Amino acid sequence: MNRRSLCVLFFALLAVAAPLRSDATHLMGGSLNYQYLGIDTLTGNYSYEITLTMYRLCDQGSALLPIDMNLGVYEDDPVNPSGDKQLVLNTVIPLFSQQSIVPPNANDTCTFAPNVCVEEGVYKTTISLAPNNTGYYFISDRCCRNNNIANLANPGGAGQAYYAFATDPTIANSSPTFAVAPVPFICANDTISILNQAFDPDGDLLVYNFVTPYNGVSAGGNPNPNPPILYPWTIPTVNYNPNYSVTQPFGPGGSATINSSTGLASYYAQNQGFYVLAVEIEEYRNGVLVGISRRDLQIIVISCPVNPAPNPTPVGSPTSFTIQEGDTLCFDLSFSDANGDSIYITTIGDIFDPNITNPAATVSDTSGTGTVTTEFCWATSCNQGSSVPYQFTAIVNDNGCPAKTTNVVYTITVENTENPTAITGPDTLCIGAADSVIYGVHNITGYTFGWFVSNGTINGASDGPDVAIDFSTPGIATIQAVAISPNGCPSDTVTKQVVISPQPGADAGTDITACSGIVANLGGPPTPGVTYSWSPATGLNTDTISNPTVTLNNPLSSPITTTYILTTNLDGCTNSDTVSVTTNPLPVAAAGPDKAVCSGDTITIGLPAT
Repeated sequence: MNRRSLCVLFFALLAVAAPLRSDATHLMGGSLNYQYLGIDTLTGNYSYEITLTMYRLCDQGSALLPIDMNLGVYEDDPVNPSGDKQLVLNTVIPLFSQQSIVPPNANDTCTFAPNVCVEEGVYKTTISLAPNNTGYYFISDRCCRNNNIANLANPGGAGQAYYAFATDPTIANSSPTFAVAPVPFICANDTISILNQAFDPDGDLLVYNFVTPYNGVSAGGNPNPNPPILYPWTIPTVNYNPNYSVTQPFGPGGSATINSSTGLASYYAQNQGFYVLAVEIEEYRNGVLVGISRRDLQIIVISCPVNPAPNPTPVGSPTSFTIQEGDTLCFDLSFSDANGDSIYITTIGDIFDPNITNPAATVSDTSGTGTVTTEFCWATSCNQGSSVPYQFTAIVNDNGCPAKTTNVVYTITVENTENPTAITGPDTLCIGAADSVIYGVHNITGYTFGWFVSNGTINGASDGPDVAIDFSTPGIATIQAVAISPNGCPSDTVTKQVVISPQPGADAGTDITACSGIVANLGGPPTPGVTYSWSPATGLNTDTISNPTVTLNNPLSSPITTTYILTTNLDGCTNSDTVSVTTNPLPVAAAGPDKAVCSGDTITIGLPAT
């Protein structure tokens, strides 16, 4: 096998707990995370479990893991929210557990034995915090970094700050946790993949970026400071040597890139040495930042043999998939090794945990020689659509010399059942005109629909995008519609309320028959809110009240009948009634002509009856 000159050894950086000496500055790596435990109803305080994970390079003479770490919890100054942070809690985090981190095994014939000894220390504590509306800043400081770090100025005097931010505690949020420990070693002069992926228990959208590592407030003369009353903001960062930066942590000729969606990073370094960088994760929920956490990293470039890493088969196999909730997705994970080495496929991700993703996906970790294949399958349910893609990672190791690792992150977008838009149709109706009223939503190809109505009845079919509804009772009617996908998954429900207004009363009164010259009343008492209109207006004192008077005149010799129509209106709803008024002519009075008579005579007056 050909030889190469360099290999990269990757670790997370932390500062040391011992005094500043070159043989004691070997604490390397880690991250600070928190788990939201909720509110204590007795005290009104919010509880968090804090976990600080640290790594040390356990070569001969290096300092042991500290037995505890100082922790300061801070909040915004209400007078100056963007300024220095105010201390609200000063406590310590005790060492909870420790273990050795073992790199992937090479084959038995490999004579290359990298001198790698990494120890992980996990610190845990639970804290209780008074409520606020701006969130908390968790910070733990330690000094100092290794003296031999190539990309930092005065690295032996540079400290480290481990930091996480939690939003307003009324919003339940736990920070993401990194999926795997730092990789023990990787070879250089090719593209090296490093997994910085984290899993979030709240399903928030995670965004990954390289950032400048924090220096914090510790120093060589004060390697383990108590949390200050005011923490300088922004947190002090490290100083790079010339030709090094956050975008060029390995200097000219090197490279470092990271996928902002998956956290998968690629590194290339040409020169031996120790290098520092940091990865920060921002959590977004519905577009709002709810948390920040980070990992401080150290990369060591050493000389080692060449061994090509396993590759996906075929090259360019898809790693991103989109399905509808309720769909089943199955595909092969296949990898091959150019040297015919043994291959070991391990998968990680919340997608396989039924306590987080239910139903969970399935895949079998497997191994073989040359080419290895395993099948991923996931039968999704109707409630697993999400705006945040699901992710899992295949970690593929070979047993070459040295053992190499390939990380592939798979992304699965499960689209929600498409929701219908707002229900169209009138918002108000009058009870007299509320039959077979059409309501609808936009049509979605391949979908059926479900309709539900209160205070109304669906008239005809109810599985299409439109329905006809009869309303028979005044009041509020509620119409609801759901779309049902071809997988049988219902959408969110869209709702519309309809006001069914009653008809106003209309009383034109009883029919009237009277003699010419008589004044009579029509209609009846008024009802508040109702408007009135009479037609025709002939003989009426007014045509806009409930009970106008009508003056009856008939100059003719025969009766005259007039029909009056009363129209009432209440909030756009109308009603009507009619009344007939018959006016009889006055009778003719004829006494006859004047006459003169003598006393004692008898005469006839008047005219014959007609």
